[in-house]
Amino acid sequence: MLIQNGTAFVDGRLKKADVRVEGGRIAEVGALCAGPDEAVRDAAGCYVLPGFVDIHIHAFAGADCMRGEDDVRRMSRALLDTGVAAFVPTTMSAWPSETYEALRGIQAVMDRPEARGAAVLGAHMEAPFLNPDFKGAQLGECLRSPSVEAYMEMVRELSCVRMMTLAPELPGALNLIAYLKGLGVVTCAAHTGAKAADIHTAADVGLTQITHLFNAQTPLHHREPGVPGAGLADERILVQVIADGIHLHPDVLRIAALCKGAKGMALISDSMEAAGLPDGQYDLGGQAVFVRDGAARLQNGVLAGSTLKLHQAVRNMITLARIPPETVIPMATSTPADSVGAKGYGRIEPGAAGVLALMDADWNLCGVVG
Repeated sequence: MLIQNGTAFVDGRLKKADVRVEGGRIAEVGALCAGPDEAVRDAAGCYVLPGFVDIHIHAFAGADCMRGEDDVRRMSRALLDTGVAAFVPTTMSAWPSETYEALRGIQAVMDRPEARGAAVLGAHMEAPFLNPDFKGAQLGECLRSPSVEAYMEMVRELSCVRMMTLAPELPGALNLIAYLKGLGVVTCAAHTGAKAADIHTAADVGLTQITHLFNAQTPLHHREPGVPGAGLADERILVQVIADGIHLHPDVLRIAALCKGAKGMALISDSMEAAGLPDGQYDLGGQAVFVRDGAARLQNGVLAGSTLKLHQAVRNMITLARIPPETVIPMATSTPADSVGAKGYGRIEPGAAGVLALMDADWNLCGVVG
């Protein structure tokens, strides 16, 4: 297929370029002519972006990765239609055997991908090594002290774990971070009471990301910068941000983007099963979640993930936070892909995944190729 007449994001800038996709991969980029009998998509008036990469997503459109392989496959198929090329299904607090079964389902879709779906890059474990005082919507009874032994009890023979979110101030956390670094697993801090010094120390042994910046962590204070301050100041750390206008004020989104830039901030959905569905009552880890005006909360008012889609996060960063598109687009594409070593995603270049997101002049999704 040839995508013609669009404004494509190539080599870090938006420019007029055509894109040819063959066999699920980008074949050519430039001023191209259609071949005999080649399908053509006219993208006039549209921005042509690389498929999005979501490194923190629990559930989507009624499917939850904690429920196993069938639900992960449903997520894969549905996410592709929102312009997502690849994702990292994210587990939440559960008993060790339940976590293992969830990981087994993720592994199965990695090993046998959907014929038409967003690629599964691995699993992101957001639990159980979290601080109970900052548990948010996580189940407190399932939280555990960090250790290699506890990790292996959940993972066993599986090789799908790509990311781990934990509280780095907990006893044993630094040893686990160093161990996971040796396995190539990305470690992130959240649901944590850490001070800024704890974050810098954790980065010394391998921590590289902050999960949902400002949420479920110590606050930014001018004499104790906390987790957000350390994450924004430490050049070794990438920050994940939920840009739905609910979790963070637009000014905070702008501050974070100005501090970290295109390569230091990743847009995530952190979505639960109500994403892509109407307001109503849903489930998260066995807890009732009430979605009103797109905000997902437990009965006590605590935010319980989001209903955000990544293309909406891109629009919000451009229109609400007033960050230039050339800075925002990598935050949803190449930056998250690079952060987990996902080669072939997040860029429009020959050989890369042939999933493209088309957005109109107002930064609304208007089509998907893939």
